[in-house]
Amino acid sequence: MGKFHTSLAALAAKLSTDAKLLMKPEAAEFKASMERWSDLDVKVPFAIVQPVEEGDIVVSVQIAVQAGIPFVPVSGSHSSWSTIGREGIIIDLSHYKGVSLDTSTHEATVKGGTLMKELQTALHPHKRFTAVGNGNTVGVIPYYLGGGISIYTPLIGYGSENIIAAKLVTAKGELVTVSATENPELLWALRGAGQFFGLVTELTIKTYPYSLLGNDDGQRMCGSYIFSPEKTDEVCAALENIFQNNQYASAGHFMVVQAPPELKDQVLLVAPQVFCSADEAAKLFQPLVDVGPLQQGLFPSTFDKHSDQLDWVCAKGDFKRFTQNGLPDGWNRDHFKKLAQLHAELVANCPDAVRSGYTVEWHSPCKAHREPETSFGHEKVDFWLNVLSWYTDTANHEFVAAMDKKAQDATRAGTHEEAFVSYTNSSREDPLEYRYKGAERIAKLKALKKQYDPTGVFTKQLL
Repeated sequence: MGKFHTSLAALAAKLSTDAKLLMKPEAAEFKASMERWSDLDVKVPFAIVQPVEEGDIVVSVQIAVQAGIPFVPVSGSHSSWSTIGREGIIIDLSHYKGVSLDTSTHEATVKGGTLMKELQTALHPHKRFTAVGNGNTVGVIPYYLGGGISIYTPLIGYGSENIIAAKLVTAKGELVTVSATENPELLWALRGAGQFFGLVTELTIKTYPYSLLGNDDGQRMCGSYIFSPEKTDEVCAALENIFQNNQYASAGHFMVVQAPPELKDQVLLVAPQVFCSADEAAKLFQPLVDVGPLQQGLFPSTFDKHSDQLDWVCAKGDFKRFTQNGLPDGWNRDHFKKLAQLHAELVANCPDAVRSGYTVEWHSPCKAHREPETSFGHEKVDFWLNVLSWYTDTANHEFVAAMDKKAQDATRAGTHEEAFVSYTNSSREDPLEYRYKGAERIAKLKALKKQYDPTGVFTKQLL
């Protein structure tokens, strides 16, 4: 460990006054930095760097690269890859955050550790919105780099399509600007695969006026409808009318979960969101009401409070696994029924997994001007499988992982393997062909990886 001590001593001397270098795992600050959304496979690093300025990030990467010390960045602590063992260090960006809006171009620049809620509250006074994920504590930059699936996708596309520019530290430790005029080939790569090309210190993204939502308040109409499993066919039929409605852009989740608050019985939970007035939403959701839900509700929600109702899912700790697969063939009622069976099997065998949920997410119809020339390349996928596995017993690791795989297989039944889609923000194990579609796209990514990170400083992916 001699090189660690020597290199970290050199790093400590170059960090700004308020930046921190944590090296005692038993210390409260170290433990707080190590808290993750999921404790699955969490490791303890040799040290943690907490930059407060861009220069701190640059020098941290430079010294780590020079010394051959592996490192991983951490933004919102939701990523399963934001952990490393004693062989490496963590660059914790949680103290380097902020959002600035250019009022002439309406472009927002976001610093490395900024979280979703912070982006939303920064844009709200300007009556602007953009793509955001369904979690207030998710890191903005990693979300955008890996795709950026959003409720707002039908109106503005995925997050990756809305990246305008970036600043990143390369594998050589150089801070470079990326835009349509500077390093444009890297801009293409950042829009869906950016996590493999450098450490992004800031990202510039498009924002949009609230008027695009049909009002000046940033409001959309949301629903919450709970049904017994016996009504699956009727609920599916009602939802299919919503999927096929071309008048209003909608998005939402059709979930198989255990009924709150007791979590004893399996139920179907429909959580639609639509961009229209309360009266129009009531009319659109009426087929769900006609089915006869156990509980129902229709309510407005604004952009700044986009994910507040999901704060409970953002709780840190326990064992959580989140998987997203694209459904290129679209909605399939029989596949959803199979998900319900698998969820029942999961809870029956692992009662501690009662908070798990199997979900089909939709975005329909697409009214956005799309940017197909991105490395993400899934702009035609409007339906996604979301598998949230949440449990507490270490003895259940293998079984829960196997059930996750069964859920994925169930929704891929009948789809040719060459069309399989794995969301890049939730999988690095699936074949590249699942994550990035088309031989030309993959070849281009590999060539850029070889050019900018030939030794795999930022993972061995694409090499």
